Amino acid sequence: MHKIKRMAWVWQWVFFFSGLWTISFGTVFAIKSDLGVAPWDVLHIGLARVSSLSIGTWVTVLGIVIVAVTCWLKRSYPQWGTFLNMLLLGPFIDLIMFLNLIPAVSGWVLRLVYLTVGVALVAFGVGLYIAPRTGAGPRDGLTLELAKRTGWSIRAVRTIMEVIVGGTGWLLGGPVHIGTLFFCFLTGPLMQWSISYCERLLERITKRGAILENLNQRKVRTYHHDGFGC
Repeated sequence: MHKIKRMAWVWQWVFFFSGLWTISFGTVFAIKSDLGVAPWDVLHIGLARVSSLSIGTWVTVLGIVIVAVTCWLKRSYPQWGTFLNMLLLGPFIDLIMFLNLIPAVSGWVLRLVYLTVGVALVAFGVGLYIAPRTGAGPRDGLTLELAKRTGWSIRAVRTIMEVIVGGTGWLLGGPVHIGTLFFCFLTGPLMQWSISYCERLLERITKRGAILENLNQRKVRTYHHDGFGC
C-alpha cells in the first residue's frame, strides 16, 4: 500500500512539472508567432508603460495580489504548487528562449500555426499541472475558485476574465493583436476540456498501479477533491 501511495505521489509531480514545461513551450510558441500576447501579458505591459515598474515586476506583483484574493475567498493558505508555479514558469520560459529551442518563423501561415500550437499547449499544460491538485497558479486558481462560487463553467469564467484583463491592458497601452483574441476565446474552452481529461488520465494511471499490486483496498485517490468542478 505504501508503494501505491508513493507511485501516486510521483505521478502527481510528473504531471505537475510536465504541465509547467508545456505551458512554457506554449508561451514561447505564441511569442515567436509575433501575432500578439495573452491578455494577462497585455495588462502587464500596459501597467509597465504607465509606471516605473518593469513587466516582470508587475507579473510578480499581480501574482501575489491574485493569490491573496484567492486565499481570502477560499479561507485557506496556498499550496506548494502555487508557489512553484510563480517561481518556475518565468525561468522555464527564459531558458527555452535562451537556448532558442523554438526557431523564429516568417510568413502568415507559419506564424498562425505557431500561435495555434501555443494556445493549445498553454491550455493543455494548465490541465496537466492542475490535475494533481498540488495547487493552481495565481490566475488559474482564481478562475477555478470563481467558477466554483458562481456555478459558471470554467470556460465562461476564463473567457470573461481574459476579455476584461485584455481590455484593461489595452486601455493602458498594452499591445493587442489577433493572438490576444485567440487567447481570450480559445483558452477557456480548451482549459475546461484539458483539466477534465488530465484528471481522468491521472486517476486511470494510478488506479492501474493499484490493480497491478492486486490489493483488496479502497480505490487510490490521486488528489483531495476540493470542490472544483469542470
